[in-house]
Amino acid sequence: MNQLPSFLCIGMQKAGTSWLYEMLLQHPDIWLPPIKELHYFDHLYCPDNRSWTQWHIQHAAKNLIKDQLEQAKAVDFSFIRYLATMAMRPLFTEIWYRRAFNRQAANGKILGDITPEYCAIGDEGVAYVKHLLGEVKIIWIVRDPVERALSQLRMNIERRGLDSGMTLSEWLKLANATEVLNRGNYADYIPRWERQFGREGILFMPFQHIGRQPYKVLQQIESFIGVGQWDAYTGLDKKIHATQAYTVPKEVSVYFSELFQPQYRFLESYFTADFVSAI
Repeated sequence: MNQLPSFLCIGMQKAGTSWLYEMLLQHPDIWLPPIKELHYFDHLYCPDNRSWTQWHIQHAAKNLIKDQLEQAKAVDFSFIRYLATMAMRPLFTEIWYRRAFNRQAANGKILGDITPEYCAIGDEGVAYVKHLLGEVKIIWIVRDPVERALSQLRMNIERRGLDSGMTLSEWLKLANATEVLNRGNYADYIPRWERQFGREGILFMPFQHIGRQPYKVLQQIESFIGVGQWDAYTGLDKKIHATQAYTVPKEVSVYFSELFQPQYRFLESYFTADFVSAI
């Protein structure tokens, strides 16, 4: 059986993709891999990511196996074998990616892959997605460029065990990290994906709608990917992976605001004013 995703959520990082994953896991007609963010396409086409993508998969698999052994009333050894296989080399081959969706529980369901780093895979990578997955549906959550960068900056500080008592030069050095600056590059990424999948093949969702009207967001996604409406979602207002509220120096926010002016101009030319006001 040739089971591969019929929809991808490709962005943006720090724009609610973990919330979306937790919600869609609840839908009885949707199946997502137990490891969120498979990083298959970005591992192949974003070389810098290869320094951590294997660790991500193996770390996630280890934690899931640990949870299964410690918390399950009855250990599902087939699930453990599946996770172990996902964590064993060679990783990030086409066979490996297909195997990620080869689960009995996935049979007959709409399959998806939520990995926000996919937005940055470039023309060659997007063409490969089209070659492998065909007319896959693309979901894209759009967040204000400055707010997105600030959220990622705070996440990086938290992950590195730093605190907000840094000098301005230290803040600016962290602010210039590749993932902080590049992963909000809508002006570059959106046209690349539109060339392959057309505007009708991409569902853009403004980030603030998740907080304001989460159920409507899910209804729009259900309709877009072709599943029936599900009325029993829980935790709609739950924040997933919320970062600490570090106080970022005003100079850093001003720096981002000036730097991302081309992004704002692109978004204002591409989307309606109502859409942009809700990102």
